[in-house]
Amino acid sequence: MQQCGRLYNPLVWDKYPFYLTNRIHFIINGTAFYRQEKKLLKNHLYIFPLNPAFKVSQDPQDPVDHIYFDFLSYTNSFFADIVEVDGSSIPGLLPLMQSIQDSFSCRARAMELGPAYFQTLVALLRGYIPVNTYKSQVTQAAVEFISKSDIRELTVGGVAKNINVNEDHFIRCFRKDMGFTPHKYIAMYKADIATKLIIQGANISEAADSLGFSSVSSFSTFYKNERHMPPSAIRERYNGIWFNMSAP
Repeated sequence: MQQCGRLYNPLVWDKYPFYLTNRIHFIINGTAFYRQEKKLLKNHLYIFPLNPAFKVSQDPQDPVDHIYFDFLSYTNSFFADIVEVDGSSIPGLLPLMQSIQDSFSCRARAMELGPAYFQTLVALLRGYIPVNTYKSQVTQAAVEFISKSDIRELTVGGVAKNINVNEDHFIRCFRKDMGFTPHKYIAMYKADIATKLIIQGANISEAADSLGFSSVSSFSTFYKNERHMPPSAIRERYNGIWFNMSAP
C-alpha cells in the first residue's frame, strides 16, 4: 500500500498522475461515473487498472464521499479494465468499510491505520476478483525490494544482488512478467515519486535531491524523458493538491 484516505468531493479524479499504482475506491455516497458511462454505485468497491487517465467524474450536484487505497502493482497489465465488487456479496466487507470510514478521520490517522486495513481488505477480496495476479518470485521479490529501498541507491545490479539472483536472469524474468525491463520500472517509479513530491509542495531542487540526482538540470531531463513534460508543469497542473485528503 502506498497511500489511502477518505475523500469528499474529489476534484482531481481526471488528473491522476501516477503510472505504477492501482487504486481501490469504495463509494460511500454521491454520484460518480467511470468514462462518463458506467455509474459507480453506493456500497460498491471498484479497482482501477494502471492508467493515469482513467476518467472518473462526479455529479457536481451530488459530490462523492469515498474511501480509497493506492497500491503498487506487480505488473503493468494487472487487469484490463475496472473491476466492480458489490459490497454485500462478500461477508464482512461492508462492516470493514464502515470501520474504515469511521477510523479515517484525518489523513494522518488514515496512514497510521491504512496498512492493516489494506491487508484485511486484500484478504477479503482474494478469490472474488477474476484476475491472475501471479508473477515469478523473482519479480515479486524485486518489486517488494524496490518499494522498500532508498530511491537514491536503486540500481538494477543492486536489486539483483539483494534478491540473490544473477542480474541477467533477473532482467529476463522481470521483462517476461512486466513487459518492460527493470531499468524502465525503476525510472517509472522514480518519476512517480518525483510527481508526488512536487504535488505535495517540494520544489524542483528538493525533488531532484530526494531522488539522488546531481543537478536540477539532470533531473529535469530525466523527468521530461519519462513524462513528456517538465517537472514544473506538474505543479501548475495540479496546483499543489494533496492526493490523500481528510474526510469532511
